[in-house]
Amino acid sequence: MNLKVANFICLCLFTSYTNQSAATEISESSLHPDAKKIINIWLESQLDYQQIPYLSVSYVKDQKFVLNESYGHIELEGVTNANSDSISSVCSISKVFTATAIMKLVDQGKLSLDDRLVELLPEFFIKNSGKSNDDIKLVHLLNHTSGLPRDTVQSYWSGPDHNFPTKKELFDSLAKQHRENEVDVVSSYSNVGYALLGRIIEKVSGTSYKVYMEQEIFQPLNMYNSVVEMSENNYGINHTIGYTAINRNGKRNKANFYKTRAMQPATGISSNAEELAKFAMWQFREIDANEPELMSAKSLIKMYQTEHSQVTPNRGLGYEIREDKNGDVWAMHGGMCPGYTSFLQMNTTQKEGYTVVTSANRVRALAYINNLKKVLTKASQITDSPDVEKGFSEYEGFYDLNPWNSEYYIGSWGDDLMLLYLPVDSMDYALYQYKYMDEDTFQLIENGSLKDEVIKFNRDPQGVIVSVNSDGGIHPKIRSSN
Repeated sequence: MNLKVANFICLCLFTSYTNQSAATEISESSLHPDAKKIINIWLESQLDYQQIPYLSVSYVKDQKFVLNESYGHIELEGVTNANSDSISSVCSISKVFTATAIMKLVDQGKLSLDDRLVELLPEFFIKNSGKSNDDIKLVHLLNHTSGLPRDTVQSYWSGPDHNFPTKKELFDSLAKQHRENEVDVVSSYSNVGYALLGRIIEKVSGTSYKVYMEQEIFQPLNMYNSVVEMSENNYGINHTIGYTAINRNGKRNKANFYKTRAMQPATGISSNAEELAKFAMWQFREIDANEPELMSAKSLIKMYQTEHSQVTPNRGLGYEIREDKNGDVWAMHGGMCPGYTSFLQMNTTQKEGYTVVTSANRVRALAYINNLKKVLTKASQITDSPDVEKGFSEYEGFYDLNPWNSEYYIGSWGDDLMLLYLPVDSMDYALYQYKYMDEDTFQLIENGSLKDEVIKFNRDPQGVIVSVNSDGGIHPKIRSSN
């Protein structure tokens, strides 16, 4: 068995400015159809292998959708197909929207990052070893340096029931809890900090958090399917049902329906990948806009800056911030809550956005983004030479790799073939390109060079492709890709 197959076998599983034309007329950018097909094959197979009921994924380049797809069903049983209007909870990505609303109010002069929490919310109290809580400012809530505890005393993350606190229970619980640190000493992720930001939005705006977010953030950006709080009337219809991690019996269970109540600003928004992508597109427009849609470019860019604190080198306002080796600034946030997993990642320098939303726990949403990047990188190198005679459709399909692996898919890739091992943990060990040589034989290409490894297809007496020789074995064709 060669090293490629050994590595593949051993790889472990872990990982309101509506007259803006760009906000309403979002065009699509071309993605080579062979790459699109490979991506669809990959993601549809992952739903089967990982028992993921629903997955939506988008990739945007500035104001263009390059990829925007929804897969699966509203429920695991596969009764109701998901579509572009289907939504899931995006969990902690809600914090990014809450931070955006706060910065919009700051931009309007209704708030300041230096405003003190005790002045904004006089009803707030928490024990602090005899010290005052006057030191907590708005900025400390935004970048998780407030020293407040992560959650209330209620165990709402635990199942089967998820009893999130009411607003009264939030403040009652905090009055019994202690500060964990003084401000700007450590970065300590706090859901209650963002719950308090939601109360501040309500106090300053004079309306509920739900109404403010849906009218002042979602509607201006044409995020018409996005909502605050799951609705029992829509749950299992347009809103996907959430599912637990896979248990020892190899099955996922339904996660009970719940209301996030006072924790809406931390984890209560539902949306999908397409609408998260619209949110990213707004930011790409706003950075260079002469007239603001939601806030000034200056206020938006503050959200990507990490100098608001001395102890949080990777914390912006609402976002985790990273700078890559090319100096590009990435803003991101993941989301995990009962039954759902999601991720939003933006290259704010190159204006690229990646979004993944799923209706199951223990799904490595960021790994899906990283694998997508690898496919897109390869797709940018596809060649379609006019002088190359291509007739690869007869080779396309799924081939059985038992007992060593499950299967792989072979499909056209411009002038070449692409072989994709399924299921995919990492595209580094799953995606291989082959060049046609002669007589049903193709040779491996790596980094632009031909390698010694070849695959050879076998035909039956009628000339139909029935199997392929690769990795020292003969692998029968299970079915075509159509």
